[in-house]
Amino acid sequence: MVAAILRQVVGRESESQADNALVSAFRSQIVRALGEGRWRFADHFCDKLLAEEPRNLEAWLLKGHLAWRHFHDTQAALNCFQRVVILGGFESSNEYVARARNSLAQLLEQLS
Repeated sequence: MVAAILRQVVGRESESQADNALVSAFRSQIVRALGEGRWRFADHFCDKLLAEEPRNLEAWLLKGHLAWRHFHDTQAALNCFQRVVILGGFESSNEYVARARNSLAQLLEQLS
């Protein structure tokens, strides 16, 4: 709803600016929620950010860690980490891909 209102107020010619402002607002909410230990709230805003930027590796990585460390949902964590690796083109030089691979290894070790 906030996204629709922001786009309507800003107008079509500035839609990319509205998207950037919206993504920035979602990032701020995520950072605030993490600082307050409000894991579900952070996850909720990761979902909102991913609705705007579905290829955002940082948000997928964070969702994976939230699922693993705070929600104890290993399947969701595996899916998120795998998505980071795939969307990042399997490039270990990408910091998010490298971190996702490391997290995957730790999680799989924990499960075995």
